[in-house]
Amino acid sequence: MNKIFKSLLSVFLAVFMVVSLTAIPSSAAASLSKTSISLTKGYQTTLSVSGASGSVTWSTGDKSIATVSSTGKVVGKGIGTTYVYAQTGSTTLKCKVTVIAAKITASSSSVSFDRAGESKTVTVTVKGSHSNLSVGSTNKSVASASWVRPVKWDGDKIKLNVTAKGNGTARIKVYLKNYSSTCYKYIDVNVGDYPVDDDVDDGSDSNTVIMPYTDKVEVSSGNTYTLQVYSTNQNNLDYSISDSKVAAVTAGTTTNNYRNYTIKGISEGTATLKIYDKTNTKKYSDIKITVTNGAAYYEIYTAQPAKLVSTDLIIKVPVNGTTTYYMLVPASYDPAYTNTLFAEKLNKYSYYEVYSSVPARSASNDTYKSFNHENRKYTYGARYILLPANYDEVKYNTAVAKYNERYEYYTIYNENPAKQDSWDEVKTWTVNDASTGATVRRYILLPYGYDTERADKIMDDDKGSSSAYTYYVPYSKMPTVDASKDTVIFYDMVKDDVFTTKYMVVPANSGMAEIIKANDAIQADTGVFEYNVMYSQKKPVAGDGERVVSGKVGSLNVYVLYSISKYGNDDDAAFNAARNNYADGYKN
Repeated sequence: MNKIFKSLLSVFLAVFMVVSLTAIPSSAAASLSKTSISLTKGYQTTLSVSGASGSVTWSTGDKSIATVSSTGKVVGKGIGTTYVYAQTGSTTLKCKVTVIAAKITASSSSVSFDRAGESKTVTVTVKGSHSNLSVGSTNKSVASASWVRPVKWDGDKIKLNVTAKGNGTARIKVYLKNYSSTCYKYIDVNVGDYPVDDDVDDGSDSNTVIMPYTDKVEVSSGNTYTLQVYSTNQNNLDYSISDSKVAAVTAGTTTNNYRNYTIKGISEGTATLKIYDKTNTKKYSDIKITVTNGAAYYEIYTAQPAKLVSTDLIIKVPVNGTTTYYMLVPASYDPAYTNTLFAEKLNKYSYYEVYSSVPARSASNDTYKSFNHENRKYTYGARYILLPANYDEVKYNTAVAKYNERYEYYTIYNENPAKQDSWDEVKTWTVNDASTGATVRRYILLPYGYDTERADKIMDDDKGSSSAYTYYVPYSKMPTVDASKDTVIFYDMVKDDVFTTKYMVVPANSGMAEIIKANDAIQADTGVFEYNVMYSQKKPVAGDGERVVSGKVGSLNVYVLYSISKYGNDDDAAFNAARNNYADGYKN
């Protein structure tokens, strides 16, 4: 988020987003309804305060893990643990919030086909979240998978069609796109005379998946190599080295199912590192370690190393005016892995770079996105991109496409995309970069006979989000505003079990009339009347336990929906609470 936007948003929030909730005075000590909760990512619950002596202000320790609204609604945003705070008077209450991943199971962990062209249906059960459920294949020439049409959920169940394409073996991965490295299910596929290995883990609770980043490590004597290993149960893992005279191994701490193992070269030779499940030794992964006396791949040097073969490459990273780091890599190296090694060495991760592990934040409000790459040159698994708070989605799209070496249709990029087919078309336009003020060019790749209405909408939305925009109109992407007179507000909505954040532009110096107009626009978009929020229209029919009170703010006729269990039938108390909380529709 650029400095001007952050500054204006802070002022706007300070003036209009005082997150407060007027409670009925009580002589009892204030207390939270819960002091510890567990949420599935994307889901929500509501906390309440009893015995408050006045207004209640809500806040959260880490918005990337959980957010909280002015009414105490807590939404799980990312895997991890944080605290939600409720302050009333001089008392601060806190609730520990643990956000967990969802769980995916399948009616079959493996399917077999006699020949190409055959299909089978597998029932997939998803507990916790249905948002952004995706499916992919490790080898599309052997097997593909798609949802049975019409795509329909039966409670937590959905049908998946697996189709044989050619002889061989493949893995179908069903995963939640937003956290693909922690919530997934493998379905092994065998076509023809290629038996599925019974010892291959399927990701279910009865097995331990062990996935090292690579199965071959080369390190020179006296130097170290960091090997990252993913497992569904790190607590069950142990390791051994076949020859301690060749290499020494030390296990690091575990973060999000990943553990780093430091391998130190001792003397020239080879050894095998075995990482295995202590409760089932048939579950293991072997990594071949080669220790050399000369230069080795993926080590960082302060002097330029000699190539091992003529096709090798040498990466140079200037550190300052006098120092440069070097890394020797094979021609087929994975840039995500080298980016991670240099970032760990320099203790600095860069925006819009692809990494093989979760990047450390450069600023407290940074975020990151993960994706399962489609470039078969590299080891299968999640990749990560560090992003600033107010990141440019187009730059993110371009970083993913360059890494995948494939540009997708109907997607905006900031460089000329390579065509998938000679009949493809590329359209281009310019927008203003809000962070620099410079004019930048955009591109979109379109297939032959493309949908002009769809393409025009995508381009118009991008132009609108970066230059022209309209007040009180919901945007799915954060608009770039004229910070001298306007600002952007946030709100959350859930539709068809999909959780999204929406954006709306309002005048920077909004008065109560403008705030109420924004509340009306948010209600029209979400279809939800919030408690203790002022609207210029009333809910047509109040539900059980609800009541609507009307009143005036200046010359405006306004309406407030409130809970009878909280205010009884005291319209005045409910209306006054809403007056103090008139910007409740704005959710950060």
